[in-house]
Amino acid sequence: MHINEIIGNDLKRLFRLIAEEKQDDSVYEEICVHLDISRLSYELDFGEDNEVRRPKRGNPEYGDKTTEDLIILYDDKRTKGLKLEYSYYYDGRKHVKAYIEFPYGMPKSDVDLELMQFLSDIVCVLISRRTMRTMLERAQTTDVQTGIPNLVYMNRKYNKTITRVPASDIVFIRMNLKNFKYINEAAGARTGDEAIAQYANKLLSMVNEDEGVCRLGGDNFVVYIHKENYEIFKEKVSCVLISNLLTSPGQTFSVSAWMGVSILEPGQDKPFFERLNEASIACDMAKGRFRKSIVEFDDSLVDMVNQGREIISIFRPAIRKHEFHPFFQPKVDMKTGKLVGFEALCRWIHEGRFIYPDQFIPILDKNAMIPALDIAIFRETCASIRQWKNMGMNPPLISSNFSKKNLFVPRIEESILEVIEEYGLQPEELEIEITESVREVEYAPLMEFVKDLKKTGIHISIDDFGTGYSSLSLIHNIDADVIKIDRSFVELLPDDEKSKILIESIINIANRLNMSVVAEGVETEEQGRALMELGCNTAQGYFFGKPVDFDTATKLLENPQFKTI
Repeated sequence: MHINEIIGNDLKRLFRLIAEEKQDDSVYEEICVHLDISRLSYELDFGEDNEVRRPKRGNPEYGDKTTEDLIILYDDKRTKGLKLEYSYYYDGRKHVKAYIEFPYGMPKSDVDLELMQFLSDIVCVLISRRTMRTMLERAQTTDVQTGIPNLVYMNRKYNKTITRVPASDIVFIRMNLKNFKYINEAAGARTGDEAIAQYANKLLSMVNEDEGVCRLGGDNFVVYIHKENYEIFKEKVSCVLISNLLTSPGQTFSVSAWMGVSILEPGQDKPFFERLNEASIACDMAKGRFRKSIVEFDDSLVDMVNQGREIISIFRPAIRKHEFHPFFQPKVDMKTGKLVGFEALCRWIHEGRFIYPDQFIPILDKNAMIPALDIAIFRETCASIRQWKNMGMNPPLISSNFSKKNLFVPRIEESILEVIEEYGLQPEELEIEITESVREVEYAPLMEFVKDLKKTGIHISIDDFGTGYSSLSLIHNIDADVIKIDRSFVELLPDDEKSKILIESIINIANRLNMSVVAEGVETEEQGRALMELGCNTAQGYFFGKPVDFDTATKLLENPQFKTI
């Protein structure tokens, strides 16, 4: 058979295999042998960050035999002599360079240069096709922002892993970074993007080759590791330092995560997405209901999820049926024993049974339903005040809580005033308690919220004072009437000197700013006496009374005298 016919058949076979997506380096062997080519190779130029030629660990390898920058398609290991080089351009710069090398001693006159040019052209076309497939594969299996694998690749790798080791030997983890949005708020979105990429690659470096990490999107990650590495991994991710960022040089951020964990019993096996669902449920519970860094999945969490779904489904009807009731906790002047106010606290009575706040507040909060709850309990509070007035009573100042989530509710101030007007009350008869733990991004709407309400005569109280990060800044910017000292300071009285110093400082600042002070969580006479010695006379807590329903609060109004300290 003539050499050209042989080469023609080789090329037909090469094109057929490639069309059938069976391309690998062996398809070039026959044609190289027939043309006495010692080595056929190429290199690609993707710029400095050649992701396809040098995939990061954890991403797909493509089967090429690479020596430094050279990708070898065929090499018979003989000593090399004549070397032909062919360059191909794309968008004005070299894109592919093909090399055809012959054994040492072969003269150039024995080489069919026209045929070699044709072979090189074919290699360029085929390699470009391979490159396109490689890049498409990479796009399907890689998180673009961070360069680490995505869920598609993670699923494939996990299923390969459990063919070698039992699924019960693998711990499956869903991670959500704690307060990562604060990095965006403090340093900007570009720094946040750079920080998430650095965190992702640090996370990838914490696992072994036969373990996996992927990004779900946002600040969410999935990890699977061998059970024997679980404790070490937990320690590693407890605090990850992000530093040397190009967009924020000199800044260091400490990042930790909420973790939900799926652990199987020996011999047990579950599909990838079932384990992801278990880990996700546990992670949501860690972040929401439990506020624990790590929660391991068990069947009781499913019951809680179902309960959560039930709460969401019955919440709106419960508002219409007036199932949310204000329970009133007295505020007392400890020196005189006089009742000076009530705080209205939410209680949910559904079909004759209590649903306790820790069962529904985190669920409503997560599902953006807290503003609806706040306005509902405020409405019920105003209805109670109206009822007392109709009974000829003159109730003291009553406060109702409004979450910071209300700051972004359109017309929230108007809604509050409409409720007050609906029940024929005066704004001066009510107090709005706002939480102290607001972020910088919430300051502007908070200041506007307070300003609008203060103009109407509504009293403003800062709740949980001393627990946030910007207490002094808050009272400097917010024209509040009352500061409520958080119970975490009060519970350490009378023995803790630091608490005494902090409480005394708060009281002095409040007095200088013409603000009143109320201490929360007073449970003993000793705590009350210590507060009075520090200059705080008004208190709220179990020592004076638990939150009570409307009828019991009515009796307190009829006999509003409490024990003195």
